[in-house]
Amino acid sequence: MAQSKFLLKNMTRGPGLKGLAAIYPETDASAMEAFSALLGASVEILAAINSALAVRGLSQARFRLLLRLRQAGRRGLHPCELAEELGIERASVTSLLDGIEREGFAKRLPFKGDRRSIMVALTPKGTRLIDSLAPVRLRKVAGLMSCLSIAERKALVRLLDRIHTNIPDFRKI
Repeated sequence: MAQSKFLLKNMTRGPGLKGLAAIYPETDASAMEAFSALLGASVEILAAINSALAVRGLSQARFRLLLRLRQAGRRGLHPCELAEELGIERASVTSLLDGIEREGFAKRLPFKGDRRSIMVALTPKGTRLIDSLAPVRLRKVAGLMSCLSIAERKALVRLLDRIHTNIPDFRKI
């Protein structure tokens, strides 16, 4: 008989929560049920994204970077802008840029007015790559969310934003 792995995505749900509550009386079963459902869906979504992008030799970070550069157009973006917009460190942007530049997807351009600074823009090869991937990914996201009405999607966003505000306290465990 195959053993299931103990993963966070396999947190106790449903009837299993009663056993947890018997051991830990302070357990809020409805909170655990919602948390487990959220975590399970998140893990599965991230795994699906990662496997789909890996087939094309990309990570989520590279995909997001290419997508943001595509939005910037020929002008490109300064690496500091990329770091801020993507919510990552400047050193991470530099590492990502080194990789996509090495593969011919982006190029560093001189920054007008400051010889010490650069801008980054997609090459035609990078544009072709992201243009072949983004529409498919956007359709996949729309398909995934199609089980929810527009009102339910808006409610989900509001609810997740509320949960997000509690994350700093959650980190303290």
